[in-house]
Amino acid sequence: MRVVIAGSGRVGREVALGLLAHGDDVSVIDERSDLIEMLLGRDFDGTTHVGLAYDVDGLRESGIEEADVFLALTDSDNANLMAVQVAKEVFGVPRAIARLDDPHREQSYRALDVSYVAGAKLVAEVLVERVHEPDFAYHLSFRTSTTQVVEMVLSEQADGITVGEFEIDGKLRVAAIERAGKVLVPTPDTALREDDRVVAAAARGVAAGLRPYLKRGPS
Repeated sequence: MRVVIAGSGRVGREVALGLLAHGDDVSVIDERSDLIEMLLGRDFDGTTHVGLAYDVDGLRESGIEEADVFLALTDSDNANLMAVQVAKEVFGVPRAIARLDDPHREQSYRALDVSYVAGAKLVAEVLVERVHEPDFAYHLSFRTSTTQVVEMVLSEQADGITVGEFEIDGKLRVAAIERAGKVLVPTPDTALREDDRVVAAAARGVAAGLRPYLKRGPS
């Protein structure tokens, strides 16, 4: 997949490296060449370009005309909004997504039909969940439900019990297990092992009953 990212700050850097790890073709554009050098470095396995996030010439140089996805990830909501509009309206990029830091602007983004990720709100939700569910690494919650998608690492006490024995009817359902670098979708008869990283749908408050089986909460 061809992805152009506007913004080489810490968010842009992490996203760029994550996409490269997935095998995507990544270009990053930023108005500050020193920031590109500092955060991405000379070993960055993509292309970098100096220019404004919403500058037509700079975006063209970054290869946006061939892009499947454009991500506007600067620390300016206004710049991200303009950049996404240029990507969509000038270059016809199939998917354009903006970083949004000010939650008060969500309604404006929706009115303009701009796809966005509300960073401040996501961080706030994660912190609230970390306070109330310290034994789980938090992935996702639903506004209309007490069910969450969580991650846990299993202790020695969980070694040998089956997924069916570990699950709690109506309160905990295992979706995937990461073991020795591989991910598997388990059946009820799958035996769990110490150090398994388990992703599950869990009802809020279920952690108390699972604590003996959990090796560690998130740091």
